[in-house]
Amino acid sequence: MKLLKRLSLATLLFLPVLLFSQASITTKEKAAIMEGVKAQIEANFVFIDRIESTNRSIDSLYNTGKYADISDYKDFATTFTADLVIITRDKHFALVYNPGLIASRRAWRERANQEEEEEVEEEEEYIDWNLWYAQKENFGFEKVEILDGNVGYIKFDFWQPLQWVQATMDATMSFVGHTDALIIDLRENGGGYSPSDSYLGSYFLEGEPILWSSSYNRRTDEFSSDSTFSEVGGARYLDKPLYILVGENTFSLAEKFAYCLKHFGRATIVGQTSAGAAHAIDFLEVDDNYGVQVPVMYNIHPVTKTDWEGTGVIPHIKTEKEDTLKEAYRQALDHLIEQSDYEKMTNRYREIKATLNNK
Repeated sequence: MKLLKRLSLATLLFLPVLLFSQASITTKEKAAIMEGVKAQIEANFVFIDRIESTNRSIDSLYNTGKYADISDYKDFATTFTADLVIITRDKHFALVYNPGLIASRRAWRERANQEEEEEVEEEEEYIDWNLWYAQKENFGFEKVEILDGNVGYIKFDFWQPLQWVQATMDATMSFVGHTDALIIDLRENGGGYSPSDSYLGSYFLEGEPILWSSSYNRRTDEFSSDSTFSEVGGARYLDKPLYILVGENTFSLAEKFAYCLKHFGRATIVGQTSAGAAHAIDFLEVDDNYGVQVPVMYNIHPVTKTDWEGTGVIPHIKTEKEDTLKEAYRQALDHLIEQSDYEKMTNRYREIKATLNNK
């Protein structure tokens, strides 16, 4: 149930702010909120060397009197968020006004503590609703097909936990295993759970495990690493072209997958620059009304020694949104034409490409 609780809290964050009959925000409240934000940055911001300068900048900005005339709770959050992003140069930062969310989080924690203290006999069958929903969504795999010319196409929209999705990944890779080129469409993939990314990535790399990515977690003050898998549930897809489609809605773990295979030299990235969300964030309570989003973890790719935060995954081949799949398909056909030793197949590829160009 931990996954459900995390998803529920994340969903609540984006719900409209509940309406409460409150007076205007006071000067005392604003000062206290600033101190609360600074305390959370001090305790949680992943870039320790930037904490002092960040908090000093917050003090300087507040002392200018910029916020003195703001009386609305939401306006204060909006204005301070914009300033916080400028100060930190990190779009993950946000001051969020949502008293309903704060109350819900506290009530949930109270219930969770009570449940841990009480032993309750389960009379009904336990149902993991997260697994149920993942199954209904085919574990994120929206479409798998073989395009004309024996080019595989996978549209993949979410990375479910590996213990759930592994069998579906293996079946998918088995289905496209005999294709001559493969396109993986991550344009609507919003992220998900490691190590599903490194497991699927292992299909496209040699069998000996290599370092996939590392990360630093401020909370634990520890570095951790993900490696590729020495064994996968099917034949690896090696020595054949791989095209990964990305766009502005490609987010988080989907970006990581594309970024890793790009910089390992294993995939051609096609589309538009992705969202640029590499840092993991946490939503931290400031007071009864406000919470602040703070980056708490960053990634390190073994080749680039950095990540895609703020820059996104930059395609090798940039396209307009409506042309992304067509361009990747065209690139695959061009590769097959170049590699073909059989005139009949070469002509077939050219026919498919001519039809594609006329669409």
